[in-house]
Amino acid sequence: MGRENNRKGAAFFDVDYTVLSDNSASLFVRYLRRQGQVGLGTILVTLYYLVLYKLNLLDFARLADRETARYAGRSEAEMIELCDRWFEEMVVDYIYPEAVELIRELQAAGTPVVLLSAASIYLVRPLGRHLGVEHWLCNRPEVADGKFTGRLLRPLAYGEGKVELARAFCVERGLELSESLYYSDSITDLPALAAFGRPVAVNPDPLLRREAKKRGWPLIDFRRRPV
Repeated sequence: MGRENNRKGAAFFDVDYTVLSDNSASLFVRYLRRQGQVGLGTILVTLYYLVLYKLNLLDFARLADRETARYAGRSEAEMIELCDRWFEEMVVDYIYPEAVELIRELQAAGTPVVLLSAASIYLVRPLGRHLGVEHWLCNRPEVADGKFTGRLLRPLAYGEGKVELARAFCVERGLELSESLYYSDSITDLPALAAFGRPVAVNPDPLLRREAKKRGWPLIDFRRRPV
């Protein structure tokens, strides 16, 4: 299942439904709802986009750019404070114990571990710190003078952009993408999974499960629910 020593490559992990048992965007909107910051309509819209995402029908770049533009002029420090609080009060309860164990095994074997996710840096950073993972490749908004400009930095950590980011990471460190693991749950990560030498489908959605079986990729299903 890809748990053996991986001397020439790294181990890259998607986050939503791979390390976490839920979608981080959905969790964030639900958290904001609890805080009285958004209404039910926002939750319903988020669920709609989540369905499109699962069906691989979502124009991720367009949606991400539009949502990022909404934060133009806001303080990054306030966002960091909000998301750190969200992580501690909510997200930490959605981490798969088996994902933690797998990451620990890889680290003990000397394999560099990287979180490679379409999620925001404001989730991935506290998650990485919690897991003891120091490398994060994810989506980052542009910041100037401590405030968001409303633009999202490229390449996006989505689709082929994930491959670009992972390849650059490996080149900088003398690692091989062809020797690297990538753990993911989603058919949207098919371009990235196909680019890695050692793809592993984790809790795969139906479309990815079918594709992984066809290609002979290892499959892992985490059975133990987060506590």
